[in-house]
Amino acid sequence: MTWASRLRDHLRRRAVVLRRSFVQLLQMAVAASLSWWVAYDLLGHTQSVFAPVAAAIVVRLAPGMRTKRALEMVAGIAVGIGAGDAIVRVIGTGAVQVGVVVLVAVSAAVLLGAGNLIASQAAGTAILVAALPSNGSAPTRFVDALVGGLIGLAVLLAVPRSPRAALRRVIDPFLIETAGTLADAAVALEQADADLATAAVHRAHRLGRLGRDYAVQLEQSREAALISPVRWNQLGDVERYEQAAPHADSLARDSRELCRAVRDAIESGCEWPAQLPASIRGIADATAELPHLLRGAPDDGDVIGLALASAADAVGDRPTDLVVGMIVGQLQAAAVDVLRVLGVDRLEATAHLHAARD
Repeated sequence: MTWASRLRDHLRRRAVVLRRSFVQLLQMAVAASLSWWVAYDLLGHTQSVFAPVAAAIVVRLAPGMRTKRALEMVAGIAVGIGAGDAIVRVIGTGAVQVGVVVLVAVSAAVLLGAGNLIASQAAGTAILVAALPSNGSAPTRFVDALVGGLIGLAVLLAVPRSPRAALRRVIDPFLIETAGTLADAAVALEQADADLATAAVHRAHRLGRLGRDYAVQLEQSREAALISPVRWNQLGDVERYEQAAPHADSLARDSRELCRAVRDAIESGCEWPAQLPASIRGIADATAELPHLLRGAPDDGDVIGLALASAADAVGDRPTDLVVGMIVGQLQAAAVDVLRVLGVDRLEATAHLHAARD
């Protein structure tokens, strides 16, 4: 791959990131502009730098506990302004003074029980106060910081990001890829191809878990749906994605175990029921439909019925081979997890599976 193609790929990836961040960037620009206008034009503060800075920080804060963090940020600015202004009045400005200002501001923040956010904000604000001294401006600077923080929060409330969109970007590809690994296992078993089964195992292991990224997105989406009246109607959606997460992880684990069992069955040369590959494919098809159903789409294809029927068909005659029994067991576990992703209680899902088998 040439450097030009690598550069194109890099720019293409960054363009995707920029497109996803555009709403937040627009929020920052609007909040900073409004904060400056309020502080400078309406309140008459001639040095209004802290207003747009505070607004941009609030909007850029990682969502999730954003309201609490915004209040912490304002507290950090207050400590930084107070410490910086007091020290500058006594010892003036300069390289050594900036170091002293930072030391005192952070120490004061720590003594007040501050976390890393308040401490770092206190340090940054104190540096600005020392670098931009202005006699008698400490109250004005604090008001500007408060104005910027409140306007930043107001912009977040008025133009919130969609709580559902970020969750879909994480969980939809995860479920589609899980379905793909199951479909690969079905093909491998149908063709009795150990190499295809090995490739399916590797693909299944690359799935991993939804993990921390999804947990962060859940926190962000929950906050966005709670604090903004515009998004209150999506609270139920966020809860649905939250309850689905552990079962989606279980479904991925089922696929890994099933792919390994399929490879073991092929390599051991045992016999399996003729309908077993079709049953695996049925679970794969049901899994592929989960993203649409999580969005609230109607179950027109009877995904639940498909999953249950596939697990029931896989049983057939009771398997005598241990490896085949493992495949059937993982199919049944996957069918239950498909139902659990859709919000079905475990006992109810298990009862449905037993009823389908009978």
